Amino acid sequence: MNGGQVVRGAEPRLLIAGEPACLLLHGFTAQPEEMAFLAADLHRGGHTVLTLRLAGHGTRPADLERTRWNDWLLSVEEGLCLLKDVSRRVVLVGQSMGGMIALTAAAQFTTAGVVALSTPFEAISPIEAAIHGALGWLGISLGKGSREDAELGERREAAYPAYARFPAKIMRELARLQQAMREALPRVKVPALVVQSRQDFHGGDDLEKIYALLGSDRKEKLWLDGFDHSIVRDEKRAMAFEAIARFIQSL
Repeated sequence: MNGGQVVRGAEPRLLIAGEPACLLLHGFTAQPEEMAFLAADLHRGGHTVLTLRLAGHGTRPADLERTRWNDWLLSVEEGLCLLKDVSRRVVLVGQSMGGMIALTAAAQFTTAGVVALSTPFEAISPIEAAIHGALGWLGISLGKGSREDAELGERREAAYPAYARFPAKIMRELARLQQAMREALPRVKVPALVVQSRQDFHGGDDLEKIYALLGSDRKEKLWLDGFDHSIVRDEKRAMAFEAIARFIQSL
């Protein structure tokens, strides 16, 4: 996995238990800590869990400058290799962009199932991608601004493990991942669960669009009420975790 020194909370974490194992994928600009609550819940339920650090994340925002969308698929492949000696079956579980990666990877790698949480069908429009691409060539960054706080460093906020800023150039890669996911959905044949909040700030019917294109014989969808975009960090997350656990245990 590319990048510089890994920051506190961004280290991949492996929790050994039973099968199927779960490979957890965090969202855009975030880090493995984002998935810590879900990881602990699944481990208590008897599953081996690996919270993965995706390429360009959990180090410094500048590392996203040289990250490409298929580097994230390589991160998943590395994670699957790490788990193959401890579990015969692995379920991919992704939050937001992590869901996009999980769905794309499920069409390419051997998995037992896939869970996509708050996953955008259109994370970025073609016009936005072109604009951000131009901004990227100018070296412009996006986000909340630089952090000088000694504790936060380049972290967005104390309560959320994500970069405060990121290079605009990476948005082109997000657009390419988006297209790869759409093309991959009909080729996903493993059991799939798609979860979204009706109050997700992305809005729209992303869940329904993803669900309609999935090629799985067994596919399930779950609409939640009153949740933020980040289902895995929401105060009501236990309700969602129960549904995720039931799906995984049924595989």
